Amino acid sequence: MLGTDGCGMYWHLVVTGPHRGHIWNISGKAPLMFGAEFGFTTADPGFAGRVGHWAAGKPWFDAE
Repeated sequence: MLGTDGCGMYWHLVVTGPHRGHIWNISGKAPLMFGAEFGFTTADPGFAGRVGHWAAGKPWFDAE
């Protein structure tokens, strides 16, 4: 687990298996994979994409 945004939203970095290197947002509503190819964001997938997106001050949900 990387951290939380509160309200039951948790960030997880997958370290094994076919989704290794991807970040998931797990909440009570649905799990969401981070990356433009999965919707909701314009960032590259994976840990490096998430860190770059965060460092640029962009919100998780920035896709139009």
